[in-house]
Amino acid sequence: MKNLFFLVIFVSAIILPESCFAAEDRSFWQKRQKSVTETQTPASTTSESELDPQTIEIPEQYGTVIETHRGTNGRLIVHIQDAHCNYEAQINEANILESLINDYDLNLILKESKLTDRDFKYLRPRLPVEERKEVADELLRDGYITGVNYLDLGSDYPITIQGLEDKELYDNNISALWEIDKFKDAAGEYVIMLIAAGDAIKPKIYNDDLLEVDNKKKDYDNEKMDLLEYYEFLYDKAGEQGIPLYTFPNFQNLIKASEIEKKIDLVKVRDGSASDEEMGLYNEYLEATRDLNINSLFKEEPLLEDVVQDVLATTYDQKRLIRISKALSIMKNLLRIKVVPEEYNYFVDNGEDFDPAFWAGFLKEKSQELGLYLDIPANAYIVSENLPKIKKFYKLASDREKVFLERTGEHMNNERADLAALVAGGFHTPTLTRLLADAGYSYIVVSPKVTTETSEALYRWALKMDWIPELKGGKR
Repeated sequence: MKNLFFLVIFVSAIILPESCFAAEDRSFWQKRQKSVTETQTPASTTSESELDPQTIEIPEQYGTVIETHRGTNGRLIVHIQDAHCNYEAQINEANILESLINDYDLNLILKESKLTDRDFKYLRPRLPVEERKEVADELLRDGYITGVNYLDLGSDYPITIQGLEDKELYDNNISALWEIDKFKDAAGEYVIMLIAAGDAIKPKIYNDDLLEVDNKKKDYDNEKMDLLEYYEFLYDKAGEQGIPLYTFPNFQNLIKASEIEKKIDLVKVRDGSASDEEMGLYNEYLEATRDLNINSLFKEEPLLEDVVQDVLATTYDQKRLIRISKALSIMKNLLRIKVVPEEYNYFVDNGEDFDPAFWAGFLKEKSQELGLYLDIPANAYIVSENLPKIKKFYKLASDREKVFLERTGEHMNNERADLAALVAGGFHTPTLTRLLADAGYSYIVVSPKVTTETSEALYRWALKMDWIPELKGGKR
């Protein structure tokens, strides 16, 4: 019976190898989001509407809410970050969806890497639910289906699953990803060697303040320093240099909220035993957190870093090395598909800084001048010749996200739904949440619980394998 059921699935189920596009278990952006959110307390405990994003609860054993936003159009999106090809994450994703179905009457699920509304419901009558769940679990472990498919196949919930993709855009983006895959290892090795050379030269060129900022930034990027500690350091350093901090309002609100939080007892506030003075501080705290825009905060981060470094740099060589180091760091993330929006925007807006000949020429010159004689690789072409391919991939990814927004509205209109789950990789989260907010949607961002690493081999296999015959003809 089970073998027959497997055959039916492989021959007739119309799905994409969707579960494994651009797989990264936890992007730096996701961790950064979670760090900020952990410093915040909901501005209120009551709601005028059941769709208030701050009232949506996710069972902590399945995942964590890492951001909320209240919009204006009366619609709420629960964006679940898809940790692709990770069995634990996919099971937790299914459990999160099930909790939303049971607790909030969710019935519309929107899916990245899926084009149509075809699903597994037509297979439900063929086996009892427990046997279907067993089959679904095996398929999920082997990387053939996702957590959404698992829920659809292994339950009887009357859910509607809609695809968000434009076929041509999706196919082109996948093709562009494989083009990057051909050179990313060699290019990544080249970039890492130049980063090491730059790090060796910095103590000879940077002043003490620049070295301190650079070391703190490395600790922050490598998660040896938490976000709040780094932001407080950066904010204080800016203040010491007379940089006008009012131009960074979200930094101000974050630091203010952090300082106030140290002075109040939130337990007393919640149980009503706080003094008038404590309640006054709590109200200031709420005001600061209400005025804290996380997306804007993350845009301010690189701007403040740049201003601080620019003020501290006193020589031409210091300024050039700062530019090169930043470009190399961004290029490393671009190649790993782990770039955050601010970094990508810098890449687009500062093309002159992403010239490998500029990087290598400066580092080689300074290495010899300082008597270091570092090994500067000569294969700059591995990056320069492939820059158009990198730009193409990210441009296509951006275009897909705009389609996600457009089709989210269409599907919610068609289903007359005010609540929907949107399942997409964390790579898309920064731009997607900005687009949702700009369009008036309320949203919450949920990260499924993940304690195990994704198999890189499974990821590559699942994405490359043309395992459904219908796909060859373009049917999905």
